[in-house]
This record gives sequence, C-alpha cells and structure tokens, in this order.
Amino acid sequence: METVERYIYAVTRRLPERARAEVELELRGLIEDLLEEKTQGRKVTEQDQNEVLTELGDPEALAKEYGGEPRYLIGPSLYDSYLKVLKTVGSIALALVELVVVIRALMAPMGIVAFITEFLTSLVSAGFQVFGWVTLVFWAVEYSGKGEFDKGAEKVWTPALLPEIPVKEKQISISDPLMSIGVSILFLVMYVMPQRFGVFQAAGSTTTVIPVVNLEMTSYFLPLFIGFVGITIVKELFKLVGRVWSKRLATVSVACNAIAIVLAYFIFANPEFWNPSFVDQLLAANLASVSGVAGILQRVWPQVTGQFVYIVVIAYVIDTIGALYRGFMFGRARG
Repeated sequence: METVERYIYAVTRRLPERARAEVELELRGLIEDLLEEKTQGRKVTEQDQNEVLTELGDPEALAKEYGGEPRYLIGPSLYDSYLKVLKTVGSIALALVELVVVIRALMAPMGIVAFITEFLTSLVSAGFQVFGWVTLVFWAVEYSGKGEFDKGAEKVWTPALLPEIPVKEKQISISDPLMSIGVSILFLVMYVMPQRFGVFQAAGSTTTVIPVVNLEMTSYFLPLFIGFVGITIVKELFKLVGRVWSKRLATVSVACNAIAIVLAYFIFANPEFWNPSFVDQLLAANLASVSGVAGILQRVWPQVTGQFVYIVVIAYVIDTIGALYRGFMFGRARG
C-alpha cells in the first residue's frame, strides 16, 4: 500500500519530531479501519485507498489538526523546507568563507595562530548571519503571508499530489559536493600559485618554498588543469542540484569521470609537470641532511611522480563504480 505510506509520510513530515511516531501509529490504524469498513473483507484496491485518503483530505490540513494551535517561530508546514534551505545556504556560505580565508592565507602568509583565529572568527560570523537571515525570511513567510498562501491552497486535493517518500540511500548530502567543489577550487588556486605549492622550509624570518610542480611549465599545463578541475566541479554541481541519485546523474558522473581521467593522464603522467630539481632543492635546503635520507628521496621521488596518475585514476574508477551502483540500483524508482 504505497499510496497509504506516502499519505502518512505527507502528514507526519509536517509535525514536530517528537509527535511523528505516535501520530503515524494512530493514522495508520485509522486508515486500516476505514479500508476494512469500505471493503467488507474483499481485497483492497488502489481505488479503495484513493477514496479513503480523499475522504481524509489534504495531508497539510490533517497535520494542522494533529499539531494543535501553533506555538512556534517556524511552523511544521515550513520546518522541513526551513532546515533544507538553512543547510544549503549555510553550507555554501561556510564553504565560500573557508575558501576566501585559505586564498588570503596563500596570498599573504600569516602565522598559524592568526590563521586559526581568522578562520574560526569568519566561520562563526558567517554562521550567525546565515541563521539570522534565513530564520527572519521564514518567519515573515510563516506569519505575514498566511492569508495569501492559504488562498492558493483551496484547490481540490487528490492522492495523485502525494510526494514520494525519500529513500535514504538515494539522497546526496549537501556537504559532499560542496566539500569536493571547495577542494577542487583550492587545488586550482594552489596550482595557479605554484610558488606556494610545495614544501615549506623556515629559517628564522625567512621561509623558502620548494615547489612540487615545474614552475616553467605552469602556463603550459594550466588549460588542462582548469579543464580537470572544471569537469569535477560540473559533476558536483549536478549532484548539488539533483540531490538524489538517478540513472541520469550516474551517466553524467561517469562521463565527467572519464573526461577527468583522460585529462589527469595528460597532466600527471607527463614528467614535465613535476619539478625536476625537487630532490636537489630539498638537499640544498638541508631538509635531507639525515644520513640515508638523500638516497631514499632520490629513489622515492621518481616513483611518486610516476605512479601518482594511477592513484588519481583509481580514485575516479572507484567513484564511477559507486555512481553506477547508486544511480542504477537506488535510482530505479526515480529513473
């Protein structure tokens, strides 16, 4: 009885969390009694369910009856949307704040204490502002717009208007694509500023950076690098907009990953991408003065640069398998 389950979900999702379980049991029992009375022992049909649910009426109106008089800042009918918007706007705002702070630190290096202080202060300030403005907007909708919005709710309700019950395994957390986008942008910023992308060696008031990449080839690889980061951001934006795994989203993810793998090969598999003097510069900076470390570095560095592309490819292959599984298994109901 999927229609009945969708109706119960449509009612209880508008109620306070503490009341949902009790109302669900009561409402389920009521619907079963009405169906039994209607069918008189024969098999329940979809038509029977629709007629009973139509008699019960709009889930929003029924939820108001169960919820009693409103004693809240943001009511149950808007609370789920309020949380969704708060999480979305908050995640985006905090991600942007983190990115801005990191970029500023890259452009103007600061002490670790100053960086942590600015980082935390910016996050707290942005968090309070997002919470305040989103809450204010929803409060205005809840209390100032009731008359206008209720007029539009007078249309005839039918079970066909019931929302789908969200499947947890199909949902995409907002934080995952936002984190990937933030890391991708940071990765691009670090490559655009390769003089700060490497090993830092502090000697008194002077800080020396031994770059990991070849500074002379930065402009050559930059278009490929922008494409590599860009296609990853495109994939994550599709996830952020869709929020639910589907066959279409899985197909987009596979296509983006395939392009990213090709670009990764042309970037990271090319020896000219990496700093050819990295080990020598490390030795000159006295970072490898310990006996035996120099020889280890000379053996390990070519292996790291030569095998790094395979690490990237494996990561994208794993992501592709996960996208196919979630999209074509959990996405069946959605298509």
